[in-house]
Amino acid sequence: MTNSIYDKVVKALNQAKQHNGNVMVKPEVILWLDPESVWASVIPTLQESFPALLIYGIYEPAKRQGPAIWIKCMVAKTLPEANWSDTEVPIIYLPGISKNELKNIQNAGLDFQPLIEYQYTGTIFTQENGKEWTINAFLQNSSIGLGMKVSQDSSTKYALVKALPSIFQDPEVLIGRTIIDAEYLNNQLFPNITPTILKWICKGDSELLSLDVGKREVFYNLCKSQYDFEPDYKNIVAIVEKLGSQKNAWKYVWQQYANAPKKFPEIQEYLRLAKPAMFAIPEESWPQINEEKEEELRKALTAVSKLLPKETVAKFKLLESQHGFRRQWVWAELGQAPLANALVFLKIMAEKANEAYPFSSISDLKEYYISSGYQVDQAMRKALSAVKSEKDKEVIKSLISSIYKPWLETITLKFQSLVEKDTSIFTNQSAQSESESFVLFVDAFRFELAKEFVTILTEKRYKVAIEAGWSAIPSLTPTAKPNVSPMAPDVSTESIFNDFRPQLKSNKSVLTPVFREALAANNFVNVTSAADIIPGQNHWQEIGDIDTKGHEEQSGMVKRIDELFEQVLEIIETAFQKGIKKIKVVTDHGWLLLPGGLPKEELKKDLTETRWGRCALIKEGAKTDLMYLPWRWNKSILIAYAPGISFFKRNEEYAHGGISLHECLIPTLFIENPYSAVISAKIKEIKWVNLKCVINTEDVPDGYLVDIRTRYNDANSSIVLSSNKSIKGNKISLMVDDGAESQAAVIVLMDEKEMILDKTTTMVGE
Repeated sequence: MTNSIYDKVVKALNQAKQHNGNVMVKPEVILWLDPESVWASVIPTLQESFPALLIYGIYEPAKRQGPAIWIKCMVAKTLPEANWSDTEVPIIYLPGISKNELKNIQNAGLDFQPLIEYQYTGTIFTQENGKEWTINAFLQNSSIGLGMKVSQDSSTKYALVKALPSIFQDPEVLIGRTIIDAEYLNNQLFPNITPTILKWICKGDSELLSLDVGKREVFYNLCKSQYDFEPDYKNIVAIVEKLGSQKNAWKYVWQQYANAPKKFPEIQEYLRLAKPAMFAIPEESWPQINEEKEEELRKALTAVSKLLPKETVAKFKLLESQHGFRRQWVWAELGQAPLANALVFLKIMAEKANEAYPFSSISDLKEYYISSGYQVDQAMRKALSAVKSEKDKEVIKSLISSIYKPWLETITLKFQSLVEKDTSIFTNQSAQSESESFVLFVDAFRFELAKEFVTILTEKRYKVAIEAGWSAIPSLTPTAKPNVSPMAPDVSTESIFNDFRPQLKSNKSVLTPVFREALAANNFVNVTSAADIIPGQNHWQEIGDIDTKGHEEQSGMVKRIDELFEQVLEIIETAFQKGIKKIKVVTDHGWLLLPGGLPKEELKKDLTETRWGRCALIKEGAKTDLMYLPWRWNKSILIAYAPGISFFKRNEEYAHGGISLHECLIPTLFIENPYSAVISAKIKEIKWVNLKCVINTEDVPDGYLVDIRTRYNDANSSIVLSSNKSIKGNKISLMVDDGAESQAAVIVLMDEKEMILDKTTTMVGE
């Protein structure tokens, strides 16, 4: 077991009390001489272990400190506060008093003289050679102390005194050190030097005002010794040039900045000013270089949009080799490399859209899409969501139009042609009784979204399966939602047409109140909050507004997908924590999305009873060339559908209700509760020492992880400075960013695949 300095001092003081009762009497006191007062800062800590540890000084009884006469009374136990055991030997700590002064009786002051007799009736706490204990001597002493090598320069001696409170009780702080020197001690006293340098660059000397004078001095010393600069704000541009150069110790400061650049917003403009006129190396440090390369990429992508789809694949590969590395630059994190971020998805979109695929049957097309084709849609969506400015959006939309649109049109026309020959995937649908006890309905959860969500769940160690089926048609919520609900068997297949909304067999129109009544009649609880979830009952829960956002925001809805995933994940985690064993996720329909606008199909209003964007009920006797298919809830009612990806209105980018893989192929997910098989690992105890958190766990294998976050399920909200978060021996110590001091946080315990096993709240530093 590794001992701290505190452990060794306690042991040494206890040894000083020992005596052979056969040949000598028990010492009346222990005198601890400290001529330079180097131990003064840790005496209050030692008093917790030694209630009879008294301090010679001005009268402050709350600190167990007072003048000689008060100490004499305490030793004699004539004062009520001297309430320690009779077997306890008092220890008198004498700051500023040397051994020579103790023996120089003639020159001793009147205030000190009453204590002099204790050198005869007590024991003096000294080294084997009779000298007073210094911190340096205690660290080096191999029999009583820690037996370590310590640098003998004055800087180390000074740093030892400053660092002692920080390292006194930490058994790990000296592990692995071959020598203790000033630089190491200063780093212990100021472990967060790199973020402080960055904050100083941003805020100037005002950032240092919160530090005490000693710590401020350590900061200046470290800046000079390790980073080769004096913290003088008049030289800020030259100092920031050192940051941009990333040389020597500055590479660690740059890494700190690159890990969280949004915390230091002022640095970007200083880097812009500090960029060398020539040989600006490394290129990633300077915002102007990134901007120049973004403009180069913008021009190159504009040129690519004029190529044939097959010609784009090779060009994207070349551009990726020239710009892909910029996604690792700090400017990408700051949102200033949107085209570089989009490039990887444009490349995937082009590659996948140009792949050949079978289309001789509906099953061929379905298999192609669920195994590979969905990636075209994912890549298109992510490429568009990577950019913000209208200028960049126009570039991406032009590429989508030249590459994605032809693929989307072709696969949709092929699907419609196959459906016209065989409508059975829609006409053979029948309502089934629900066999699962928890059904989560996610509105407009398109198949490609579900595939991405499955990846997220799998990474979090959930056991999940995905199945592909067909929506009711037309793929509109009033028609399709009842088809995937537990009340589907209650819906009449002879419904009267009313804007695509069916009726129950009781003739009630399936509006929201009727829908919920039917759920209850089928023994399903409509969940509106976590309090409604009771294991053993059947549950139906609804979430998601992607369809609403799609209609309102059109292609801008791609920014909402991550938000949807977070909402669905939170519901799943809550249900599992409430004891649900398995969740079935269903949806009503998918959608078409074509940034720039879907092509318009003319359909005069006077030909229709009801006209939606992708489908319509044609008036009796009216003639059109459109495809007709039976309505799900009454096969005698034929619905007309827009051809290909066309829309019956202008300037729409988002649509559903038609016949396409994208609208009609819907996912069903089955997710099992992972917590039921988890070991009984848990967080046992946490202790803060300044900004270091010591965490003890129970029943946790080595290699499991601990993190400290502001949002427990968001790894990006971590405030831990170290990348090593692995537990060893059911214990770990983590340093956190000083900007998080006194903030609320959550300590999370995870297995090696980062599935959360336990969590507890804390206040940083308290």
